[in-house]
Amino acid sequence: MFTIIKIFKDNKKILAEIAACKIVEGFFILLGASFLVKFIAAPSEKFLLATLGFFAGRFFISSRAEIFFARLSRNMQFSFRKKIHEQIFDKEIPSGELLTLIFDTLQAVEEFFLKVAPQIFSAIIFLPIFLICAAVVDLLTAAILLLTLPIAPILLWLIGKATAEKNSRAWAELQKLNGDFRELLAAITTLKMFNRIDAGAKKIREASQKSSAATLDVLKLAFVSSFALELITTLSIALVAVTLGLRLVAGNVEFQAALFLLLLAPEFFLPIRKFGAAFHVLISARESLERLKKFLFASEEVAGSVEKILMPPTIFLDNVSFTYPKKFSPVLRGVSLKFQAGKITALIGESGAGKSTLLKLLAGILKPTAGEIFWNEIPTSRMEKNSRLSKISYVPQAPHLFETTLRKNFTMFDALDAAQLQKFLLALNLSTLDLNSPQKLSRGQLQRLGLIRALLKNSPIILLDEPTAGLDEVTEQKVLALIKEISLRKTIIIATHRAAVINFADEILKLETILL
Repeated sequence: MFTIIKIFKDNKKILAEIAACKIVEGFFILLGASFLVKFIAAPSEKFLLATLGFFAGRFFISSRAEIFFARLSRNMQFSFRKKIHEQIFDKEIPSGELLTLIFDTLQAVEEFFLKVAPQIFSAIIFLPIFLICAAVVDLLTAAILLLTLPIAPILLWLIGKATAEKNSRAWAELQKLNGDFRELLAAITTLKMFNRIDAGAKKIREASQKSSAATLDVLKLAFVSSFALELITTLSIALVAVTLGLRLVAGNVEFQAALFLLLLAPEFFLPIRKFGAAFHVLISARESLERLKKFLFASEEVAGSVEKILMPPTIFLDNVSFTYPKKFSPVLRGVSLKFQAGKITALIGESGAGKSTLLKLLAGILKPTAGEIFWNEIPTSRMEKNSRLSKISYVPQAPHLFETTLRKNFTMFDALDAAQLQKFLLALNLSTLDLNSPQKLSRGQLQRLGLIRALLKNSPIILLDEPTAGLDEVTEQKVLALIKEISLRKTIIIATHRAAVINFADEILKLETILL
């Protein structure tokens, strides 16, 4: 139900265009059949041209409706992907399930809008129009159509119940296959080192065979449903044809009326026949929508506190520990630190001590497995998520470069302040870049791009992960000078190994390595 509501809210215009196309297409079918009957009864060039015109118009309108359905499918996929990306760091989800969700699940949703939704719209719009038209021409034929119509939905419901369990098994096997494949890719260097590639390949092959077998079980039932619908609709059309033929011989119905109804009967059952051919798509889409619903809307966290906090805050870590999912050894254990408000703090420590992980905890990307993070006296776990994130700028070691112009890459958070952007670009030796086209940047340029993003966001808390690593001394000093210039009324935390950054900072905190 949530999906249907969202469709109507976000895509009213597209749905109205689709409905209009289907209504026009339905009347073109009726008019085309009517003029074809007239042409057969009394051959005339104008009847023939009218028939060809209406049938050509029908196929043109149908192709336009397909374009609107494709647009609707893109909109829905974009909406789902956006919601998944917004929540991907808030929920612990196995890699196999995540890959299945992002790719296979959304693929099933796309196929639903391209193959099943058109038939649902056609059935909703065509069936009442054709049934009313048949009743006007001949009540008995309309009664036969009305009585035979419910057989197909009842049959599909019964087959759907039988298919649901098999389809769930197929999705579970596919999810396991995705997870195993991702784990193999992640560990391929280690497997190669210890000559275990064949064992990994065997595991993937077995998972692939199980997934194929489960999918084949679903397809078997899908083919059965398609055959059953074809048989039922064919028998229904045959019943209409035999009844009309006997009544025509008996003189109880006119030839033109009988011929018109005979042409109308296949069109009446056509959406149901096409729906049967795509029935397995509907089953997959139903399972996919349930998975999306479970991921996007299950166990939503409480909104939290919205009370005002003095900015920039002093940040406390109280006995914070963190262990990555499916790992046994903690990255951080019992960390208690204090970052002073309005100061530049250098976070130092040996490689592997967990500096980058600590910055992600401070940024809200990760959640502590134990302990609490405070802003002044308020725990961040009680704060409203979006409000908290709006006050943080986090720059990782390798900022992401999006496939768009550099201008949009620099100003992804707020409206463009051209003067401010030019000032930062000039200060960091990036003023020669072409902002109006996509470009590949070096590692050092990417680091400075990330810094400029953070500065343009103008947050009271700025978290920088090795912002000067790999830069020459001159460029490093320019980066530090710019950080100093904007540091007023900001709490800035820099994870670093560089002596120049450590000497530049107002305070230095050391993160100790966990001894196992």
